Order: sequence, then C-alpha cells, then structure tokens
Amino acid sequence: MSELEMPIVITAVAHAEAEGFIASTLFAQGWSVVFRAIDWQSLDHFVEANPTVAKTALLIYASDLPGISLKELHRVSEKFRQTIGFATNRTNNAEFADLTQVPDNAGDLVSLVRGFVRAPLLRTSAQLPRPTRRARVIAVGSAGSHTGATLIAMNLAMELSNTDKSTLLIEANFRAPSISALLSMRNIANDGSWKNVAPHLALYEVTQDQVMDIDELMSKAGNEFDYVIVDIGSISGLSNRLTDRRWTSTMTTWCCDLGDELMIIARPDYLGVLRLNQVIELLAQTSIRAGISFVLNLKSAGKRGEAEQTRFLNATTAVKPLRVRTISKDSRAVMAAEDERATLIETNERSNLRKSIAELAGEI
Repeated sequence: MSELEMPIVITAVAHAEAEGFIASTLFAQGWSVVFRAIDWQSLDHFVEANPTVAKTALLIYASDLPGISLKELHRVSEKFRQTIGFATNRTNNAEFADLTQVPDNAGDLVSLVRGFVRAPLLRTSAQLPRPTRRARVIAVGSAGSHTGATLIAMNLAMELSNTDKSTLLIEANFRAPSISALLSMRNIANDGSWKNVAPHLALYEVTQDQVMDIDELMSKAGNEFDYVIVDIGSISGLSNRLTDRRWTSTMTTWCCDLGDELMIIARPDYLGVLRLNQVIELLAQTSIRAGISFVLNLKSAGKRGEAEQTRFLNATTAVKPLRVRTISKDSRAVMAAEDERATLIETNERSNLRKSIAELAGEI
C-alpha cells in the first residue's frame, strides 16, 4: 500500500450484523472492501488466489469465524499488510479471549482502524485509545489559505494562559510553520521539549524526526497542561489525510481521533466560502471523534458582514458544530502584532480582535 492509497479491506466476520456494520462504515469512508469471507476456508481460498491483493490489504477478522484458530491466523496474517481482530457477541473462542468487542459506533470503529493503518506493527488485539488526561486538546485548522488560523491559534493560547491556565501551543503546520517566526522564537524545533515563552504558556514545534513519538508527547502534555492548542494548518482533503501514512498527516489524524475539538477557521470571500463548503462536504462523509466548531474570521462591517454571517451559519449548521463564532476584520491590530512580533494582548489589548479571541477563549 503506498502512502497515498486508501486502505483495501477484507472482512472475515461471521456475525452478519457486526460484519455489515464494519463493511458499510468503512465503505462510507471511501475505503475499498474487496472481499467478505463467511468462513476460514473461503478466506484461505481468496488469499491463495489473490496474493497481491492480500499483501496490500487490512484483514479485519472476528473470533466467531468458523474454522479460525490462532495457528491458522498466524499462518495467514503474514500474507496481509496488517490484521485487526475483534470479538462479537457470538464469540465463544477461548483462544481469542483478549480481543475487544466490535465498537458500537462508527466514530470509534473508524478511529481504531485509522490507528492500525498508521501503526503497522500493531496486530491482533484491538484497543480503543481513549486517554484520561487533564488537558483539553483543541486543534485549529484552516478551511483554505490565508484564513488567519495561525493567528487565532497563537492568540487563543495566549488568552487561555492569561487566565492562569497552563497552556501548550503546538506548531504542527508542517507545510508552512510560522508561529516561531511571528513570535521571533528560535530553535524551538531543536529543543526536544516545549519551551516556556510566557507565564503559563509553552511552545512546541513538531518535526519529522519527532512525529513518531507524538503519542508519548501528547500523553505527557495532556497530564501537565490545562489546555493544548495545536495549529494543524490547512485541512483540505481531510478524509485522505486521515488514512494516508505520511508523517505530515500524523498530527491531524491524532487530533481528529483523540483531540477534544477541531476548530475550523474560514474567511468570508468567494474562495473562502468555496473552501469551507468543500470541507463541510468532507466532514459529512468522514467520522472523527473530536467535536467540531467553526470560526468565520475577517468578517466585513455593516450589511455585507451580516450577509456573510448568514451564509456562514447556513453552511455550518449541517454538521451540528459545538459552537459557531464570527470575528470581524481588524487589519490594524494584526499589523501591529506582526510589526512587534507579539500577540494581540501585548500590542493592543483593547482592540476588537483581541476582545473577540478572548471571548472565544472564555467559551472553551
């Protein structure tokens, strides 16, 4: 399987209802379910006849499959790219006592399978990684380009820290990292750990060398901070990014599966609305566990702004977001912050833009 291909799936589950749920859920995500075995013999025959397909496929099996055994599974599993096993309500197989029940909702199932796609060394046992942590993790993503998502992420983190909440701001916009430059911070990516940049505020930049340890990083951060804000950059093509194996997609996938909230920033012009509608269409077809919220940034003044807000609300209500907010355009405040390489509260705490982001921080 190349890094850009959607997973090929083969199911081997006897329980009709459980198998139907698995196959239909993954098919709805755009994944190819190429074979649905009803017993071990049919699976074995398919693998023998189609070795090339099996080599690129994810096998999802259940311990209720007639004829299955650990010996047979070990023999055949080497012919697949990856395997993941479940128990079902009909399972009564002592050899597979450690398997997890099939998840009861699409979000958990998709999240789990995506985890196996990202971590090819994981086999057999299925575990749903639902960590208990102190921090609330919020990913800030951009529905297009030049939406101001990085500025919002950076200042949202500062506002949260200003309320004496320990906050970690993570630069994970691999395509265009800019937080360090905007704050005139050097060597953030080389420190190996987060760096304190203000009272109650720390900064961390994820690089290719560090991305393999992202689970360990987020576990540690989740226990040490009250809030973790992650700038993940553009989320166009989200469904493909959630299943490819490139290192640049790792943080986005982690946030969608294990984060608390995905905050999507959009702008109100023609291209901004077009990109937002594309993202919303993808979200309607993609299962993620994080809650979704929207922010319309750069809203115009007067009646034009009212029309922009109406279009925005009409577009976003379809995916039942946690919250929807609008932030008016404030070029003067942005330019002042960029000139001073500082956050809004440091340059003009009375600006309308700063007040809007402070209100947003108060909501979360």
